[in-house]
Amino acid sequence: MRSKKSWRVKVVASTTPKPLILVADGGMARLFGVANSDGKKSLREKATLERETAHSPGRALVSDRTGRVFDSGGRTGSGPPTRSRHGAESDFDPHAAEVLRFAKRISRRIDLERRAGKIGALIVIAEPRFLGVLRQVWSGPTRKIVSREAAKDLVRASDAQILKLAMP
Repeated sequence: MRSKKSWRVKVVASTTPKPLILVADGGMARLFGVANSDGKKSLREKATLERETAHSPGRALVSDRTGRVFDSGGRTGSGPPTRSRHGAESDFDPHAAEVLRFAKRISRRIDLERRAGKIGALIVIAEPRFLGVLRQVWSGPTRKIVSREAAKDLVRASDAQILKLAMP
């Protein structure tokens, strides 16, 4: 007959992941970790993501011009039928497509950090329109860890300004 062994449970200090701060606009995103030394909080930049085409003109983002169309042969007034050509209008905005692609890139990066267990909470500070785009592309689990959002454009702000808004 076996003797009963007593199992000891080793208590390990909690290693709760720290919050991640995302500061972004349509052309740049900065990811910060929060360092706590001597009771003072400070930011530690973990990564910077940039969209290379942020300041490119729309014509540089697409390879073709819009197509041409003929009128259907209608008459203008009482004259002969017309055979005029016009440029086809397109409602495709190449900048909006690039911004959406950039937001998806940021979302994938944050998902990787979240799956690795490196994020306890996500604080998002983004330019108002870009914040709306980010909300569309977050995955469900990432959406659950967003603890605070601020619709401000602070990408080029100092660390002190970002910390003041992120952790009041």
